[in-house]
Amino acid sequence: MSGNPAPGTWHPTPNEMKRSTSAVLLVLVIFFFLVALNFLFFVDTQTAQENEQTGNRSSYRTTPYGTQAFYTLLEETGYPVTRLEKPYNEITDRDDIGTLILITLPEDSSPGKVEFDALNDWLEGGKQIIIIDQTVHLNKELGDIEANTTFAMPKSEVKMLQPTRYTFAVEHLKTGDAASRLRLNSHSAVYHIGDDNGALLADARVKAGHVVFLTDPYIVANNGIKEADNLILALNLLAERPQGKIAFDEFHHGYGSHAAGEGVLAYFRGTPVPWIFWQGVLIAAVAAYTFGRRFARPLPLRRERRTTNLEFVSSMATITRLARATDLAMQNVYWDFRKRLCRYCGLPSNIESAKLATKAARRARLDEQQLARLLTVCDQVSRGRPVSDAELLKLVTRIREIESQIGI
Repeated sequence: MSGNPAPGTWHPTPNEMKRSTSAVLLVLVIFFFLVALNFLFFVDTQTAQENEQTGNRSSYRTTPYGTQAFYTLLEETGYPVTRLEKPYNEITDRDDIGTLILITLPEDSSPGKVEFDALNDWLEGGKQIIIIDQTVHLNKELGDIEANTTFAMPKSEVKMLQPTRYTFAVEHLKTGDAASRLRLNSHSAVYHIGDDNGALLADARVKAGHVVFLTDPYIVANNGIKEADNLILALNLLAERPQGKIAFDEFHHGYGSHAAGEGVLAYFRGTPVPWIFWQGVLIAAVAAYTFGRRFARPLPLRRERRTTNLEFVSSMATITRLARATDLAMQNVYWDFRKRLCRYCGLPSNIESAKLATKAARRARLDEQQLARLLTVCDQVSRGRPVSDAELLKLVTRIREIESQIGI
């Protein structure tokens, strides 16, 4: 059936439909773009490219080559562990640290001479350094120690060289593919584990300080600490340590203030924070674009009311008084009050006034007889019983007092 549209209905014009479709398509494109970004971010390419030689050994990492398991184990078994996120030349501010653990620091963030000088002074004061790395090259940066790692150590040739506190209860080790031999030149050098051509585990003294070398990070890594007696050896490294906290060097892994010369941004490296920031910027831009455009026809201007609420009430009261319709006035007040009182008590709206008064008085702690009398009188007035203006005002006042008292 054809004809004109009914009054009050609205049909979009072709231009309005085109703008709405464009807006919907824009939102969908942005949504799928954000989803693609999330998929791109959560593909951990760094983890996929890691191996025993290149793995990130940070104690923050839960990947197979990280050392978070070792850190968490120490923390949960009562060892006073912490993470050092400052350069070594600021370590003097941490007198509470007694042992510093360095695990395969990245080459691009290796400490320089200023840091080594500060570290050496700290070490000579009776502290301990544990260096766990398959590549070690020291030329008297720490006391008189000269240390160099050579070719790999075959797993079949690893053996306990002598009974010491480090080899206690260690019968068999499972080493990784990156384990290497260490040649240590120092007046106090001691080899504990290795073979006839070099050491896997060795230590040396630097005045009152102590340096321990372990050339296989696999032993303390997430994927190796549970193998054979690796865990026992990892704990033996800390068996006789100086007093103070055990600090894992995380500054040179890219964490902490001014790490790797990147400032605070380095702390968020490898986390979703940068993506979250840029997604937030993009969403804010889309929101600004959306609210700045109109996707439908203009709305008419709001018309201000020409009368106030007080004028409306005054007019209705005058009409009611002139028409002598007190029952209508009472109906407007009383039945609305009764309906909310039933809802307050969890009762149906057609319940008898006596039962409503009993339940409401018990819950709101009101006088049951007075409430029942009020409901009865109001019911009678709303059904046409004559009442004076003073009595009507008294009834309405009492209703408002009860509403205010019980909060309905």
